[in-house]
Amino acid sequence: MSDSLITIGCLMAEVFEHESGEIRSSSECSASFAYCPTTESESEKLIVTREMHQFGDAGYLPIAIARIDPNDPSQFIVCAIRDLSEGLQYALEHQGHDLIRSAFGCFTDEQHASKVWH
Repeated sequence: MSDSLITIGCLMAEVFEHESGEIRSSSECSASFAYCPTTESESEKLIVTREMHQFGDAGYLPIAIARIDPNDPSQFIVCAIRDLSEGLQYALEHQGHDLIRSAFGCFTDEQHASKVWH
């Protein structure tokens, strides 16, 4: 993967923040996810869109960023941006990854997509 990755979106999930700061979903094996197209500003901060605000008002939190290699659109990564419970990480890895592939189905290929967790 290239070092010139660009942000293509934010994954949001209907979750709650545990008092420890860990993010959890009501069901640890699955979660309700939403993909919101967005990018980063010149100062490398995520641009919050109206759609993201609407999901936030409905109880969703941003939990991951999707980035793509502009030189090879079949390559993308998902970076968790919050401390997620193990079950939510599992759900994000499987459901979130599929959500991005659906949004960019013509560009991505499951065998070439990458996952990165921070």
